[in-house]
Amino acid sequence: MIRAILCAVTAALLILSPMRAAMAQATPDTAKAVQSTLYFGMRSPAGGISEQEWVAFLTDEVTPRFPDGLTVLNAYGQTGTGTGDSGSMLREQTKVLIVVHADTADARESLASLKEMYKERFPGAAVFHTRTMVEIVTN
Repeated sequence: MIRAILCAVTAALLILSPMRAAMAQATPDTAKAVQSTLYFGMRSPAGGISEQEWVAFLTDEVTPRFPDGLTVLNAYGQTGTGTGDSGSMLREQTKVLIVVHADTADARESLASLKEMYKERFPGAAVFHTRTMVEIVTN
C-alpha cells in the first residue's frame, strides 16, 4: 500500500515538475491581468436601446473609466426564463464589452459602477459580467 502511494506521488511530481517550471519562467514579454467581459442587453421594457444611445453610454461612461483600451462586439444573446420552455427564451441583440485590466480595486469599482449606470440609464436592461485571469503576451 505504501509502495503504491509512493509510486503515485512520484508520478505526480514527474508530471507536474515541467508544468511548474514553465509557469515559473516569467518573461518580460508577458504580464498577468484580468479580462472582464460585460454583456449589455440592448432591450428594456421601454423598448430597444438604439445604437446612438449605446455610443453615448460608451463615450460618456465606459471610455473615461478605461482609457487604455477596450473592445466592443455586436452579438445576439438568448437566455431562458427558468421555465424550461424554449418558447419562453429571451432573445436580444447584445453589446459585448471586453476590457483587459490590472486586478485592482479601482478597476472592480469602475466595472461595478458601469453596470449600475447602465441599469439606471436603461431600466430593465440586462447586464452580465464575467472575469477571467489572462496573460498578456506582447511579442
